[in-house]
Amino acid sequence: MKCFVKCCKVFIIFIWQLIAASSAEFYSSTAGLEQLYKTEVILLDELQVYVNEITQHVEALQSEIDAIRMEHLSAGEGIESYLTNPVNAFRLIKRLHSDWETFESTVEGDTSRTNYLEAMAGHRQNLSFPTQDDFVGTAIALTRLQKTYQLDAGELASGMLNGIKYGAAMSWQDCFVLGQHLYALRDYNHTVPWLEQSMQLLVRQSYAEESASLDFMEAVMSYYREMGDYENALSLVNYVLAVQPERLHLMEMRFELEKLITDGVKQGLLHETLRAPGDYHSSHEFRLYEQVCRGETRPSAKSQRELRCRLQRSRLSYEVLELEELHRDPFVVQVHNIVSQKDMDYLQETARPNIQRSQVYAQDHNAKETVAAAYRTSKGATFEYSIHRSMELLSRHVADLSGLDMDSAEMLQIANYGIGGHYEPHWDCFPDNHVYLPDDRDGNRIATGIYYLSDVEAGGGTAFPFLPLLVTPERGSLLFWYNLHRSGDQDYRTKHAACPVLQGSKWIANVWIRQSNQDQIRPCGLQRDNEISLPFKEFQ
Repeated sequence: MKCFVKCCKVFIIFIWQLIAASSAEFYSSTAGLEQLYKTEVILLDELQVYVNEITQHVEALQSEIDAIRMEHLSAGEGIESYLTNPVNAFRLIKRLHSDWETFESTVEGDTSRTNYLEAMAGHRQNLSFPTQDDFVGTAIALTRLQKTYQLDAGELASGMLNGIKYGAAMSWQDCFVLGQHLYALRDYNHTVPWLEQSMQLLVRQSYAEESASLDFMEAVMSYYREMGDYENALSLVNYVLAVQPERLHLMEMRFELEKLITDGVKQGLLHETLRAPGDYHSSHEFRLYEQVCRGETRPSAKSQRELRCRLQRSRLSYEVLELEELHRDPFVVQVHNIVSQKDMDYLQETARPNIQRSQVYAQDHNAKETVAAAYRTSKGATFEYSIHRSMELLSRHVADLSGLDMDSAEMLQIANYGIGGHYEPHWDCFPDNHVYLPDDRDGNRIATGIYYLSDVEAGGGTAFPFLPLLVTPERGSLLFWYNLHRSGDQDYRTKHAACPVLQGSKWIANVWIRQSNQDQIRPCGLQRDNEISLPFKEFQ
């Protein structure tokens, strides 16, 4: 069993190296994760061929193969469900990011390794492998889920999400690697529980009292000491000394730690690292957004009293629209059962091979420049509505509901959210300082329509912090609201966000309609009507 600790030590050497140079990004959509799953299936077969050629059974390698095989078998027919579990996704990327290099290093000392290594070299050229960005992205996504939904590290490591068992548990090595990476990212508040979980799992192993395991625990002590977590450091010191009292150098460390704890000393990275002044993630607005995502803050009973569910006759066909009013002012409505399963399947399959990392406008809001941003993790693709009847229907439904002129609508965007996929609070309409392209005469985004093309098992709702309203994704429905007052001024109350996806795959289609030619359809009044939303412009 010493191989487990030895392999983990080898892994630490490789943790900062890339598996392969690749411009692709996989963690930000479940569609990308499917490619990684296929890669691991092939690698498992390749490794099995090598093991079968070895005359002497290699117990450590076979043990690793069996463990991953069992995890793949547990996925069964529901591969997408398996991949949308953030713990499964993290373990998949972690294995491909580093464990497979450990397997190769084990093979290097064997005379029968040549064929295997040559095959692996070919696979690295032809198959999909995660990059360092994917590994960082999965680590950050897991901590985002922890923070947003207040998840316990131990529960998450056991494969539990909000009390429901979704997938395989994380090993002590998985937890350690995550904690070590969070340490490198200077996220010390999340480092501590993951290192603690790792050590709790390690001491339960049959090889926990072997010297190699105790050496590893000593290495973890240094993390605790650097961070100023003296209690966890002392706990490990006491465990190691109880097993091997001859480690006399730890006696001095125990005395030092006990004195620091008794004296109430608060030193180390945990106490020195503070959020920068004005950090949005420490703001009241961001905390309100997280509360809405968790369902802790809801619209008052008074505000909901006048809301109605009603049927509305179609303007353009014989259809009847099933409307549910979610908010009166600003007007937010959800139309149920408006997209067929056939159309949703087509839209997803059409978008899947074309999706790229979603972009946002640069900070200067110059329409010529868009960038990927950490506050929006998803992948998307844009299409002309005229490409297919399914896309034309999406445009027609919005026109049918609102009466707006869709000639000024932007191209349809279809998006897929991956591990912890989210989009932090934002407005869809452009600010006053937005720089439009010279040929863009369509004006601001007057309204937004979001089609939900899939259900989401947990998380992934659309949150309006200022209303405060949480809309749960419902397959086949349309969510619609106006971004602007009738006066054309921005309605700051419509700031909204995509809550992190906790479990499942979230597919949506975004429809943005511009102001051009809408003045007769939604005319402004004699007085400006934007004063009611101004307090939310600089909400703190």
